[in-house]
Amino acid sequence: MMKWFKALPAELTPERRRRAERDSILSTCFGAMGDITLTDSAVIILFAAAIGAGDMFSMVTTAFMPLFNGLFIIPMAWLAARLGNQGLILRTCTISFVLYLVIVASPFFGSFAVTAMIGALMLFAVSHTGYVTGWFPMIDTFLTPERRGGYLGLMRFCWQLSASAFLFGIGLIIGKNPPLRMLQLVLLVSALIYLGRIVFISRIPVFPARKPESFGFGTGLATALANKPLVGYSVYLFVLNLAAYGTIPLTTLYLKRWIMAPDNVIVLISAVTLGGMLIGSLGAGPLLRRYGIRRVLLGVHLCYALTNLALFFIGREVMPPVLTYSVICLLLFVYSVTYANANIASTSEMMALATPGNKVMAMAFCGAFYYTGSGLSRLLSSLILGAGLLAPRWQIGGLVFSHYQTLYLFYTVAIGFAAMLLVVVPAVFPRGEYFYRDDH
Repeated sequence: MMKWFKALPAELTPERRRRAERDSILSTCFGAMGDITLTDSAVIILFAAAIGAGDMFSMVTTAFMPLFNGLFIIPMAWLAARLGNQGLILRTCTISFVLYLVIVASPFFGSFAVTAMIGALMLFAVSHTGYVTGWFPMIDTFLTPERRGGYLGLMRFCWQLSASAFLFGIGLIIGKNPPLRMLQLVLLVSALIYLGRIVFISRIPVFPARKPESFGFGTGLATALANKPLVGYSVYLFVLNLAAYGTIPLTTLYLKRWIMAPDNVIVLISAVTLGGMLIGSLGAGPLLRRYGIRRVLLGVHLCYALTNLALFFIGREVMPPVLTYSVICLLLFVYSVTYANANIASTSEMMALATPGNKVMAMAFCGAFYYTGSGLSRLLSSLILGAGLLAPRWQIGGLVFSHYQTLYLFYTVAIGFAAMLLVVVPAVFPRGEYFYRDDH
């Protein structure tokens, strides 16, 4: 029975804990396979292009999820306190499923197809924020400190492997130039798989919080604002993601519009890119233990900048098509590995800076900056492409460059600028006293 209202807490027994861990991991696998086609893959961009969306609207489809996560994560935290974490998750996921079906049906809206798709995607992104907000507080009710590291590693491995395999299968099936109905079918299957997230989360009992928060909503927000190291780090994350988060969806457009790569190749490259996140996640822990957050973050900036600079120099006629696809695939794989390491390092630093007793609000506060920067990166890139602010093509000697490549150059410079803000990251330049706490 779905927990639409706050349920009475259940006793946490070893058997119930094991079942909760299993069901929560299965929910992430089904959820990832379901929503990956709307977030970090080429599928939604190809679908948007097939119903008549231009570059601006094609890329903006990937901006809504992180942008609205950033804008609504703090209000959703307030809602979670009233509905309960699982109650919020189940409500918002059910709404998301209905909106998913509207996206699938958007081509039937005729001349309003793009409008219907964009509107449903925006509402889907708002609703999805409820899941993001409630997820970690929910699993914190049944995860013991000694189980946390192993569980989180297994969970991340399982959902990324599931999503990568699913995308790879799509790439093998759809063909070089899939018709609109094929893309609709892919999204419909994804929507049905997404239901698994709702089913498995509804099977998890509501357990009492292991460590209730010490602060209310208003006091918690004020405490987060007064935490200067947390605020400085949040600003740094905003600027870094603003500079770096647009690269992957931009490359999908670049492959489609300028390189003229077949659609199935683009989807396969998306699957390999997601596989890079899997590899990066597996290696992030050992890297952090060996080199520390300071060196990892410096390496992140270097890899981000060099990858964008390399993409800038890959033109349409620089190499044979197959070699071009392979090099771009390799670069995106490296970029994705780097992103996974940056993500885990960021989470570690956020947990270190959170005021004890104010974990949920501190993470929501920092997450608001993190996700807003990510969403704005893609949104601003979309607006620049749509407004025609950049020359569609230009030359240096015999090399011809496109406006997509110009954006790669902008990203490279912006990532260098973001590196200057490392001075506000306590792990890089410690100031004052703060502690990394394993019980966060």
